[in-house]
Amino acid sequence: MKFEYLAYVLKKLLRSFTILMILPIIVSIYYKEYNSIYPFLYTGIITAAASLLISRIGATVQNLNDIRKVTCFGIVVGSWLTATLVIALPFIFAGFSLIDALFEGTSGITTTGATILTHYNYPHSILFWRALSQWLGGIGILVLFIAILPQFAVAGRQMFFAETPGPGEEKLTPKIRSTASAMYKIYLTLTVILVLLLKITGMNWFDGVCTAMSTLACGGFVANNNIICNCSTLTLWIITLFMFIGGTNYNLLYKSCTKHSIKTFWNNAEFKAYSLTFILLSVIVGICGYIFMHYPIKQIILDSPFTVISIMTSTGFSITSFENWNLYSQVFLFIAMFTGASASSAGGGIKIVRWLLVFKFLKTEITRIFHPNAVINVKSNNQIVPKDVLGQVLIFMFFYILIFVFSAILITLLENNAERGMISAINALGNIGFTPSGISTFHPVTKFILILDMLVGRLEIIPFLVIFQSEFWNFKK
Repeated sequence: MKFEYLAYVLKKLLRSFTILMILPIIVSIYYKEYNSIYPFLYTGIITAAASLLISRIGATVQNLNDIRKVTCFGIVVGSWLTATLVIALPFIFAGFSLIDALFEGTSGITTTGATILTHYNYPHSILFWRALSQWLGGIGILVLFIAILPQFAVAGRQMFFAETPGPGEEKLTPKIRSTASAMYKIYLTLTVILVLLLKITGMNWFDGVCTAMSTLACGGFVANNNIICNCSTLTLWIITLFMFIGGTNYNLLYKSCTKHSIKTFWNNAEFKAYSLTFILLSVIVGICGYIFMHYPIKQIILDSPFTVISIMTSTGFSITSFENWNLYSQVFLFIAMFTGASASSAGGGIKIVRWLLVFKFLKTEITRIFHPNAVINVKSNNQIVPKDVLGQVLIFMFFYILIFVFSAILITLLENNAERGMISAINALGNIGFTPSGISTFHPVTKFILILDMLVGRLEIIPFLVIFQSEFWNFKK
């Protein structure tokens, strides 16, 4: 891996974070919470100093077009780790312990939404920073591409597909920067629309901005623990709709906007599977809640789809605690934790498209048993899926299950609670955030395991597997 490429990107990333510190400082000044300026001021000084230090080392790159894939993965992993550390710094300066600050920062940038907070009596700037970190994590490295690497060509495309979730991504526009910019504009526009809708339906501006950023990012952080529970029915339906949109493939959203047609969605196999899975699980969970818990129909009609889409898209909002659902509902909600959202969305999890490819692959293999000489290809949206993509999907699924089982066992032993171990592990790995209460009381080692799971899950495992290759650590000039 070429060190100067990594240093160049990290230098630009740190400069961007230095500028970003202005936003929470403005929030502090607006609410006259002047003491809360210092955590962000100190963080800005550190990021600026680090950027200057890297510049002194000589992180100058003239041409990125000869970049290799291992370097792309290194840049992606390095960028996310750096962003995680920077996000955590204000929490450290605000008085959080090191492990709690890293947990909260990781949960934010990975859009997991699990929190160690036991109360929300913090300055507005801290609460805003939590929501902003998720909003940045939701759009991911695309922001990095637009703001930091304007000279993209081949290298930009390589890094885009090293980070963008899901197999078989397709290019929307001729240039990768235009692709990233198009997604960013959609993301920003939807956020603004949701802020306005939340304001119209009763939220104040601050809560609306924080909730909107968390919703579109499929994150789950809120500015107040009672915000979601105290929302009106209309507000909750709006949030449900935007969680569904946040978990939708942004490629499809872009195409639908440019073609001015919703047929684009219904011609896409992943979107149909995503929609049908959401509807089916909502109905089943609702029926189980009505029969076994005697919930009122009006409550079930809202609670069930809200909870299901919150889990599927890895948002983690809840109006009914997981523990309050009956066993049968919990089983199907647990299944929802393994489904995931769409590829190229802000959502986490395994992703619906991977399940589709796995089932199609199994079907073709069974068919070959009866017709060994037949030539059968796995297709997605009438296009043949390359064998290397299928191989990556199977590798991903294997390591996803392996990491989940290993993490669940370790957490179960540390916390002496099997349910807590399984739920915490899948919620961290899937970036869901729908975790059991009392995370602040977890063993420090448990928190560290969850931090690793959140990062691995957000980067979808493959980039992290690369760092175990010897070539990755062979730095070249």
